[in-house]
Amino acid sequence: MGPVRLAAVVGLALLAAACASGGGSGDSGPRRDRNLITGEELTQTGELTTLFDAIRRLRPTWLRGRGNLSAKVFIDGVELGGTGVLRDYRVDEVRECRFVPAADATMRFGTGYGGGVIQVFRK
Repeated sequence: MGPVRLAAVVGLALLAAACASGGGSGDSGPRRDRNLITGEELTQTGELTTLFDAIRRLRPTWLRGRGNLSAKVFIDGVELGGTGVLRDYRVDEVRECRFVPAADATMRFGTGYGGGVIQVFRK
């Protein structure tokens, strides 16, 4: 086999290997949206009863904030304050939670949302 033909075969083999890998994470389960927690996910938290504790386990970055700014919480479209209000809601009351990052929150809701927004939708 000549050098040109060998290079072509090796190139095709590398291309086929790259395509076959798909760049996935290696797990075969469904891909989770890092900005969404479904009611199903919440019910799988077991002994955790408050929404704050469930979010702390499932998506802890939502509670960390940026610098000294923490996320604001909206329950069914009404702004209720900081993340502490999440302790007042039980996991079994919630249909889903969404995190809106700071840049998107500022575009949607205006200034004052530098820590992002946690939207909670009850059943």
